[in-house]
Amino acid sequence: MFYSCITSILSWLSIEIPSEYPIEYLIFLPAFSMLTAIVYDSRTGFYATVTMSLMIAGIRGNDYTTAIVMLFSGTLAAYTVRDIQNRTQMFRSIFYIFIGFLLPILVFGFERASSWNLILHKLSLTAVNAILSPLITFGLLFLIDRSTNFATDLRLEEFDNLDHPLMVKLREVAPGTYQHSISLAMLAERCASAINVNHTFVKVASYFHDIGKMERPEYFGENQLENMGNKHDLISPKKSALIIIDHVPFGAELAKEHKLPERIIDIIYMHHGTSLVKHFYAKAIEQSKGETINEEDFKYPGPKPNSKEAAIVMICDTAEAISRLGNKSNEQLVEMVNTIIRDKFNEGQFDECDITTNELKIVAETLSKTLNGIHHQRTEYKTIVKN
Repeated sequence: MFYSCITSILSWLSIEIPSEYPIEYLIFLPAFSMLTAIVYDSRTGFYATVTMSLMIAGIRGNDYTTAIVMLFSGTLAAYTVRDIQNRTQMFRSIFYIFIGFLLPILVFGFERASSWNLILHKLSLTAVNAILSPLITFGLLFLIDRSTNFATDLRLEEFDNLDHPLMVKLREVAPGTYQHSISLAMLAERCASAINVNHTFVKVASYFHDIGKMERPEYFGENQLENMGNKHDLISPKKSALIIIDHVPFGAELAKEHKLPERIIDIIYMHHGTSLVKHFYAKAIEQSKGETINEEDFKYPGPKPNSKEAAIVMICDTAEAISRLGNKSNEQLVEMVNTIIRDKFNEGQFDECDITTNELKIVAETLSKTLNGIHHQRTEYKTIVKN
């Protein structure tokens, strides 16, 4: 809505302001195309570009020449920020935006036998547009990042930092969970890259997904030392399950206190979905002496993953934890990963995200290969015996 209003005003001003120059080429549609592609995705950026181009044509009295020029430049602008990782990419955007203006202007100019003077005037103004549009985009991005809890990919880079206060505290309070999170981030990033989804987001979200375990770190296996015993032996299975499940809402609250982006908080909520805490559910049944056990008491509250990135974190989180349980052969790792994905699929954990079976297959292959590289058995080297 905001983009449309600004584009409409600029289109109207290009008619109302008397000028001998073609000032309609100073409508900064490429800036709004780039912003839409960064905040949402390149497909949405393209749809917004088409809509705004047609709107320009209508406001300017069926000026479809300007609309087509804007459509070309806006589309290329959105394409240049499709996989943006840093702000220096705006220099590439300047070049592509100008090319998007140059080609249709030359084509229309030659087709209509326009004077070189008019063509040069148009190209001069489009050069200004090409330079200013990326600057406007990143200025607006700065305002969005600082005034809302929405995080663009550029802002996520700020959280790709193991010296973040939450990560420092996690390392001190729950060192086992910290190492699990680092390993998970590496696995999830590779899987995300394999199916061409946002690997930076997956990596950063993996760092923070288990920060809720800092509340009671001693109740989680990765933080339990051999000589400290297992505190779960002293409480009921239902109480144990509640403590395990509570690390999700506690982690989300901790993330909100430290103003982590909403996207990361969503992953914290979703990385277990509505899964069952199977160990303590089985233990409760074993100790029930025939009494009915409510399965819902042993389930995470959810929600289920609603994106491919969330699904990847869920799969890799379970796989990384299970892979630490003893030495496994390559065949055992492959079977373990396939079982995890099959069980999650049958439970309906992927029902609310658009990950495909082919993508799940690629994730399984990538995860198995990576885990095998991490856990492969090393050669036992001989020691030198001195005579």
